[in-house]
Amino acid sequence: MERELELELELELEMLSEDELKDLHRQVAEPLRAGTPAVVPLDLDDAGARTLWRACELCSFLDHRIDNPAMPLDPRAMTAGDIDAWSSRLLLPGERISDPRESDWYRSYWILVDGERIGTIALQVWDWGWAGPHLGFASLYVFPERRRRGHAKRLLTRLFAAMEQVGLSALRLETDWLWQPAVRLYLDCGFAVANWKHVLSLVRWRELPTPRVRVQQARIELLRESDQTPIFSAARDGEQLRWHDHHTEAEREDRANLQRWEPTLALWLATHGWPLIRSERTWADRLRWMDAGMPEGLAHKIQLWEAYARHHGLPVRTPRIPGLSYPSWEALS
Repeated sequence: MERELELELELELEMLSEDELKDLHRQVAEPLRAGTPAVVPLDLDDAGARTLWRACELCSFLDHRIDNPAMPLDPRAMTAGDIDAWSSRLLLPGERISDPRESDWYRSYWILVDGERIGTIALQVWDWGWAGPHLGFASLYVFPERRRRGHAKRLLTRLFAAMEQVGLSALRLETDWLWQPAVRLYLDCGFAVANWKHVLSLVRWRELPTPRVRVQQARIELLRESDQTPIFSAARDGEQLRWHDHHTEAEREDRANLQRWEPTLALWLATHGWPLIRSERTWADRLRWMDAGMPEGLAHKIQLWEAYARHHGLPVRTPRIPGLSYPSWEALS
């Protein structure tokens, strides 16, 4: 019996080969060439195209770090020297805008509408040995004059459909808490929180329901897909959070349902500037949820992320969380 369990575990953790992952990537990417928005590969032999793609990648950072976000920089006006200058000024330690030819992580693409470039995205099929292979994306950027027209939402819908068609497990990305427009976009598009271990890791699972959140003046609820009744709800009591768990007894005993919705509701609360701390006792226990879990874990990560940004002179334009202090990076370190 023990050997049978070991074999089952080995099969469950067996990862796809590089060739199998490449074939899955092709199956995802090929249909995306048609339709709107279209996704077409970057010509890696075109030096000018690579420079523009790098400039777009850089501007996805700068949009959240320049003094006046209402006047974003235009990557099409940037030279290679401009990219280096802005990178040295506003990128953090460990951040780097690399040449797409050198990327082993993602493949670079243009986003097209009516045959015209409107932005960039990077795609890759990953297999981490659990939960099945998934489609990851990064470097989603849209030219300033093309924003607020629904292109990004339509693209995310197409990516999810392509992932679903191939039978991958999920659509995943990582983003920064300080990039509030992006965070709100992904929540609005049905992404859930996988974890906040280093950054915000977000996911849309193929076989799990999309989280539905109802925002009211005095209450925010995460709803069941079946009947739109709350699984969790939250209310404000001054600077304190009132958190209510509405799971039924049958739901609590369902060991097959491993999806944890608490981190997703916590992020919704944070983006709306709601309290994240339920009591002094739960705040004292916040390190228990440093990777994911209850809202106090996210509150502590927000302290760290924002202190680190301020330490490096970056602007912080995020909701202020009632009842949360904002110590310096030195104090937290």
